[in-house]
Amino acid sequence: MALQPLSIGEIVDRSTSFWRTNWKALFQLFLGFQLVQYVLMKGLELAIDRIFPAAKNPAQLLDLMKTDPSQWAPDLGPLAAGTMAIVLVNFLLSQVGGVALTAFVFPRITGVGAPSPGDAFRASLRRLGPTFGMFALTFLWTGVVGVLFFLPGALTIGGSIALTLGGNSGAGATVAILGGLLVIAGMVVLVLWFLIRFVLSSQVLAVEPIGALACFRRTDALSSGRVGPGALGLVKGRLTVLITIIAFILTVVGVVTGLPELVVKTIFGEFSASGATGVSAPQLLVVPAQLLQVVMGAVITPLYVVFQVVFYVDMRVRREGLDLELATKGAP
Repeated sequence: MALQPLSIGEIVDRSTSFWRTNWKALFQLFLGFQLVQYVLMKGLELAIDRIFPAAKNPAQLLDLMKTDPSQWAPDLGPLAAGTMAIVLVNFLLSQVGGVALTAFVFPRITGVGAPSPGDAFRASLRRLGPTFGMFALTFLWTGVVGVLFFLPGALTIGGSIALTLGGNSGAGATVAILGGLLVIAGMVVLVLWFLIRFVLSSQVLAVEPIGALACFRRTDALSSGRVGPGALGLVKGRLTVLITIIAFILTVVGVVTGLPELVVKTIFGEFSASGATGVSAPQLLVVPAQLLQVVMGAVITPLYVVFQVVFYVDMRVRREGLDLELATKGAP
C-alpha cells in the first residue's frame, strides 16, 4: 500500500482490505495460539466444575455463600491462583501471537518482503526474550497504575465502613454505593488506559531490534502526543476511536459464535435454578460449540493485529518519515 498519513477511516479500510485478502494465511498462523489458549481455559473450566461447581450457577452460588465459609473458602485460594496463572499465560501467548502476526503483516504493508506464516512464527520465537520482558513490565506498571485508579473507590468504601461502624448505617450505605461506582469507573478507565498504553507493543517487538525496557518506553512515545488538530489529532483520541470500532466488530462476532455453547448449556439447565442439581451439558456437545468459537476467533482476531500494524506504520510515517526511509534504504 502507498505509505502516507492516513485518516481514521482509511486506517480501518486498509486494515479490513488487507485482512480480507490474507485471512487464510493469518488464520493458519494464529490458529495454533488459539488452540493452546483454548486447552488451558478448558482445563480451568473442568477444574472449576470439579473443585467449585457452584461457581457456574448463580442460584447455587448464592445458597453456598449463606453456609459456613469453612466449607468452601479453602478451595478459593488455589482456584484463584490457578485462574490468575492461566490468564497470565494466555496473555503472554496473545503477545507472542501478536508478534508473529506483525512479522507477517508489516513487510507486506510496507512492501519490503513477503514472509510465509512459518517465517513469521520463527521470527516470534526469536523475540521470546524481549516479549517476556515486556510482558513482565506491562503487568508491573499496570499494577502500579491500577492502585491509583482504584484508590478513590477503595477510600470511599472505607469511609462507608467507618460510617456504618459509627452508627450511621444510612449514610454508610449511600457512600458504599458511591464507592462501588467509583471502583467500576476505575476499572473501565484502567482497561482503556491499558489498551492505549500498550496497543503497539507487539509491533515494536516484531519490527524494532530493541530490548524490553526500550520497547516499554517506545510504546509510550508512539501512543502519546498529537499528530493533528482537534480531539482526533491527539494520538490517544485516535486510538480510542479505532479500538472502539475494532472491539465492537470482535465483540459482535464473539457473541454470535458463542450462541451455540449458550444454547447447549441452557438446554441442560446450567443457567437456571435447576443447575443446582449438578447436571451439566455433555462435553460431547459443549466442546464442538467451543471449538467453533476458537476457529472463528482465529479467523477474526488477526483483524485487530492488522489494525495495530497499520496504525503503527501510520505513526512512523507521520513522525519519522518511514516512507522516505523505506524509499531510500529499502528497510524499516
